[in-house]
Amino acid sequence: MDNIEITQEMLSELIAKKSVRKIRAIFDEHNIVDLADIVSKLALDEAMFIFRVLKKGISGELFAYLDSEVQESLISSFAGDEISSMVDNLYSDDILEILEEMPAEIVKKVLSSISSERREEINKLLSYESNSAGSIMTTDFMELAESDSVEVAMKKIKLKGRLAETINYCFILNAHGVLTGIVSLREIIFAPTDTIIGDLMTTDFVYVCTKDDQEEAIKQIQKYDIALIPVVDDSNRLVGVITADDIIDAIEVEATEDIHKMAGVAPIEGSYMKTGIVEMSKSRLTWLLVLMITYTISSLIIDKNSDLLVTVPSLLAFMPMLMDTAGNAGSQASAMVIRGITVNDLEVKDFFKVILKEMSVALICGFILFALNTLRIVFLVDGVGWDIAITVSLSVFVVVVVAKMVGGILPLIALVVKQDPAAMASPLITTCVDSLSLIVYFGLARIILRI
Repeated sequence: MDNIEITQEMLSELIAKKSVRKIRAIFDEHNIVDLADIVSKLALDEAMFIFRVLKKGISGELFAYLDSEVQESLISSFAGDEISSMVDNLYSDDILEILEEMPAEIVKKVLSSISSERREEINKLLSYESNSAGSIMTTDFMELAESDSVEVAMKKIKLKGRLAETINYCFILNAHGVLTGIVSLREIIFAPTDTIIGDLMTTDFVYVCTKDDQEEAIKQIQKYDIALIPVVDDSNRLVGVITADDIIDAIEVEATEDIHKMAGVAPIEGSYMKTGIVEMSKSRLTWLLVLMITYTISSLIIDKNSDLLVTVPSLLAFMPMLMDTAGNAGSQASAMVIRGITVNDLEVKDFFKVILKEMSVALICGFILFALNTLRIVFLVDGVGWDIAITVSLSVFVVVVVAKMVGGILPLIALVVKQDPAAMASPLITTCVDSLSLIVYFGLARIILRI
């Protein structure tokens, strides 16, 4: 059956015939993720039949990969004992991820259907702040004692390893649950059976606390090139681990959040298609209002210099170009600095280095733009002389320098006040430099044109 492509129609036909053995064989032999895509498209009664005939371990794994809407429908239809059995075969982080997307009544039904121990564990995970290390960890890990021999350790792994999300690394705890060391399964396998685990473990390990931001866990895993990281509480007791799949999900969340902030959109949960119109409108409205107010300030600056525009109307034609150049220059600088902060290349202590570098880049870019724009205006724009060309181009030079300085400095200021540097991106830069560019423009025009 390995070479047969499984389709929705095939599964529906087997369900109609109640071919339990063939259904179980399919789920034993084929990729569970691909099968979850197919099950998500089945009718509810067909999906219910699948779950009732599969082995509990496989049904739990299948459930974790289903679409959230299908999960919600199944939970609503499951009896209490079926929910309890399902939860018992899910890892704690998968349970948390599922419940976070469910309505309150579904969460209540799940919690009321499971054992008190499991409920206490889930409630503890739900109590951690969103996007913290505690909120993405799993509590299903393999623990050993320092005094265990390799022989004893292997027996423990065989006995309890199925309950752990990963057994590649085992965690050594003392009598108080404090993490004292880590040992890899590879080291255990190749060590003599009478070797003591305390002699194999490493005590030089990295960890994060439950209250740390998930971004800190991402940074530690990237820095030390490790596959998982332990999570401890305030008393240094091991309470969970964050594995590679958790980190991938966290990276997606962080990247999405940064993209939203850099576009002037308040971070929203869920996909584009699943987010409601009202919620999406709210996420975009704040920066639109800020930019509208900024435009009002720009309008006041223009009105105040209306006499200059009446005297030299050609100045008006270059304003959009000037403001766009300022916004683009600032956005370039902020994007580079934000990336530097994200990959741990920049810190607050690099403040003056950033200023020096951005100033140097700004002077080079500004000078080239000054020269090219002057020639463009003089030779390609009719009715405009050298005085206007110099005024506009010098304004471009000054504005580029100012915009790049602002764009480079704001993300670092965000670090100082402990805010996300991604928030100091395009919309905020545009807000700051639009009015500045007009003030510079009109100020230079009055000086050079003597008006």
